[in-house]
Amino acid sequence: MTELAVNSSPASSGESVITGVRDSRRLKAVADADLRGGMADPDLEAVVATLRLACASPIVVVNIVSEDRQTYAAEIGVGAECTLVSDSLSFCAEVVDTGQPMTVPDAAAHPVYSQNPMVLSGAIGSYAGVPLIDNGVVLGSVAIFDYQAREFSAEVLDILQHQGKLAGSVLALRRSARMDSLTGLPNRALYGDRLLGALARLERTGGMISVMYLDIDDFKIINDTFGHGVGDEVLLETGRRLASVLRSADTVARFGGDEFVLLCEELSGVSDAEQLAARVIAAMAEPWDVHGELRTVRASLGFAVTASFTTEPSALLADADAAMYSAKSVPGSASVMAPIALSGTGYDRGNGVAPQ
Repeated sequence: MTELAVNSSPASSGESVITGVRDSRRLKAVADADLRGGMADPDLEAVVATLRLACASPIVVVNIVSEDRQTYAAEIGVGAECTLVSDSLSFCAEVVDTGQPMTVPDAAAHPVYSQNPMVLSGAIGSYAGVPLIDNGVVLGSVAIFDYQAREFSAEVLDILQHQGKLAGSVLALRRSARMDSLTGLPNRALYGDRLLGALARLERTGGMISVMYLDIDDFKIINDTFGHGVGDEVLLETGRRLASVLRSADTVARFGGDEFVLLCEELSGVSDAEQLAARVIAAMAEPWDVHGELRTVRASLGFAVTASFTTEPSALLADADAAMYSAKSVPGSASVMAPIALSGTGYDRGNGVAPQ
């Protein structure tokens, strides 16, 4: 299939949107959206229910498209949370690649989609789909299928287009509710979901994760001395600096005020967490341009690690938070690791302090 990096979609009134199933920016947006199969969102369920009735379609999906995988955030008639169909044979993947609506009135006669496994089995005879767009990215497709070959009327396609836009608005509201309004970083709610997911993955993949709490020292003085505008810039720059030193699998969130919380996954050992913590403190120690003058902004970091998928998220956060307050007692920017006992390793460690 042709992979397009950016295209102009009619669903976005001429604005450029990121398309292309395998485009790295799009895949990151899909991962960040954290949309799961069968997520039981009432608004998305209403979209597919409306399309089923209004378009007389037995199969309706809100399909989040990733590489060779279709994840149904909402569906009627599929009976599964996801399917694994090659992008080259996937109807919805073509919509994501082009950023354009697509109809296939007779799938069995189509030179490409006749080889789709669902078409070969006789489960799909026709297709119509529109791009599912949020925040300038085509995340997937809202689509209807019929068992038989079918010419979709202009009225049906118009309804599909409007419901596709409605689904995009649902995702936008969901994203806004899970993001910090100032920095654009994940907020506490989204971080909590990602932490739960990270702990669940430990059961399958092993390894270790770390939760890191960072607090900007004397942030109130910054606000009182230079004003809240400068304080906001410090918060924005903190988010940028933290994101710059983390890896693609990691998460940086703002919990409010001057508190930032990091989630670091796929760690091979405690030393990985220690190295990441040192990089964070080093990034924060770089000079800051405040009102045209280079100044020092100090931060305290506490972190906790676990290799056990049974760890309570609240306990991990509390340990990292307590370690952060211990770091505040160290002169200058510092990181402190919480005491840990790693399940199955026999390893036990007390607080370690790394002043910078």
